[in-house]
Amino acid sequence: MTVVDDARGSVRRTVAFAVATTVLLGSARAGASEVTVWVVFGVFISVSTIWIRGQYVDSMDGRQWVMPWRVGASLAVLAAVLFAVPGAVWFGAGFCSVGALVLLYLLAGSLLTHLRQSPSVAVGRRRVTTGRFGVWLTGGGVLTVLAGALLLGSGLPIMVGAAVLGLGALLLLPAGLALTAEGALRRLCRRDRATWLLWGLGAGGVAVFAGAARLAVVVSGSRWLTVVLVVLGLLVIVLVSTTQADVVAALALVALMGVTPSQEPARETKDPAGHRKVLVALGDSYMSGEGARVYYHGTDNGGVNECRRAPTAWAAMAAQAHFNGIEFLACSGARTRHILTVTPPDTDSPDSEASEEKVRVGMKPGPEPQYPSERYTQLDAYLAAKADPAASFQPSMVVLSIGGNDAGFSSIGEMCVAPGDCTDRRELWERTVPQLRAQLRVAYYEVDRIFRDIPVVVVPYPDPIAVRGDECTDVALSAREQVFIHEYVTQTLNPAIRATAREYGFYYLQEMEDALAVANLRLCDLHNDNRPGINFIGLRSVDGFAQHRFNPAKWMHGSLHPNERGHAAMLRAFERWQGRQNLYIAARERINFAVSVRSRSELHKLDLASPSEVERTAEAGRPPCDLLAATEDGCRRQAQTWAYRKIGQRLTEDGLCLWITAAVGGAWCVGVAFFGHRRRVWARRRR
Repeated sequence: MTVVDDARGSVRRTVAFAVATTVLLGSARAGASEVTVWVVFGVFISVSTIWIRGQYVDSMDGRQWVMPWRVGASLAVLAAVLFAVPGAVWFGAGFCSVGALVLLYLLAGSLLTHLRQSPSVAVGRRRVTTGRFGVWLTGGGVLTVLAGALLLGSGLPIMVGAAVLGLGALLLLPAGLALTAEGALRRLCRRDRATWLLWGLGAGGVAVFAGAARLAVVVSGSRWLTVVLVVLGLLVIVLVSTTQADVVAALALVALMGVTPSQEPARETKDPAGHRKVLVALGDSYMSGEGARVYYHGTDNGGVNECRRAPTAWAAMAAQAHFNGIEFLACSGARTRHILTVTPPDTDSPDSEASEEKVRVGMKPGPEPQYPSERYTQLDAYLAAKADPAASFQPSMVVLSIGGNDAGFSSIGEMCVAPGDCTDRRELWERTVPQLRAQLRVAYYEVDRIFRDIPVVVVPYPDPIAVRGDECTDVALSAREQVFIHEYVTQTLNPAIRATAREYGFYYLQEMEDALAVANLRLCDLHNDNRPGINFIGLRSVDGFAQHRFNPAKWMHGSLHPNERGHAAMLRAFERWQGRQNLYIAARERINFAVSVRSRSELHKLDLASPSEVERTAEAGRPPCDLLAATEDGCRRQAQTWAYRKIGQRLTEDGLCLWITAAVGGAWCVGVAFFGHRRRVWARRRR
């Protein structure tokens, strides 16, 4: 290891970068103004540019500063301590873990720089040149990635294939490409006439990258892969540069994704206290306003409360325009069990509690609050508010949107975004409609009894996508998958909700099905001006502790949800429906008497049946996979397994992995040609 004369300058630049990184990650939280975040980000970019520029200049002489081993060992110990000691008391949960990961990332980059500067590397009892060792690592990385893809597509546990794939793609390949590039740069710089060779290497690399990327896109059938390959190519060039620009890029991305917008105070909603015309909003994310840019304070807190109630939700806007207040209880991710009361309601009926307990058979786990900060289920929260003498409000209407999460709609989205054709498993969801309707009956049963004299309006899900018969740039879905999602929402999910709602005489907001279509705001609509009213991919982090804000798993919650434009269209749909109603709306709509009698007689039979008979009836009505189970037999787990299997199979089928490897190789050639040329120019200037 060699230390340059300006080692102190390198240390100062590194310390400045560490400080700028800490400030940036610390500012990436809710409450920090947009101006503050962008000013801090600008400072971070400036400091990072100076840091990378210093590394680049030092690398031209092959004398780049790296951390002394004592400093590196001390930082490694510090990282281990940060991982082991919870930092919630001083910094908030997860902050220390994020700091430890940043330290380890920097240490890994310094170690790689040290290896690049070494003429040879000890492998066992022999020493090999740095370039040859890099070739071995690269070859091992390619084979490991291929093995991981094969394991991922096999019948072995998903974690085995994912771990092997990650080892090859995130560790062996980056290190191998960097060391191989160093060996190639040294060879090229020793040649007297390497200019034409460098030009040829660069032109050939561009041609190989373009051709391989094109073939990869054709084989995969996804034009979105082009973006992935371009980003991957840039990262490969960064690896060749002998700098830690990849560290800067990764930290900048994580920090920006960790930024959450300022939240609106909850008092902005109309307080229902003392009013007689109050709207009660129950349900899931399509009611709460998920997909918006701003949420009410405390409802976008990772791991604590992720209900994401938005002031731009159509129900909140309807309350502002047409009601005197709102009891806003809808919560993103809610299922029927999050609406039910923990204890069946007392409706002065001697057999209601027995019937209620028995229709809950098969609901495991049972009713419970959705998040730690939500003390009650949605109906329990309503009953608690009504029991408060200070509230004294009277609801005039209930709007209810539930069923999408019970039906596993998010899992359908995951399957269709993954490689492969998700229509191959459409029966997984279409054959579970009886179980979905059973869950809806349980929720409607309680809503019917608690709001017996109040109009209840069941809200379906708007059709999200316009079927065009071809691919569109709004979504990463094939034409068949577009048709499947459209048909599932309009011909499976909504009809099940409508039929069950009519059993209880609830109003059905038919206009909501076409809310986005009427406004030309569906995905793939030719007239949406590339501004659809629903997010296909909605990137937004959450507020709260660092372990949630900087967790990529928390960044996609706004996907496949209406945005502000969509909720404005949904409000207009509600207003069209409301305009067709009489001034006085009856508590219940006229319904098919036979259907109502049959539904209620089934509940009466349950009341008379023994527990064992109820269990047998529930078992006989269960579909092939359980919509609610989190086990391997559950529909959601089967959908996730199918998606991962398809990723592994797609990488190994039709040579996709080969074409991606070729694209990486082309980018590597471009990087070697460019930085080889720069080193030769630098060397001539120093003579």
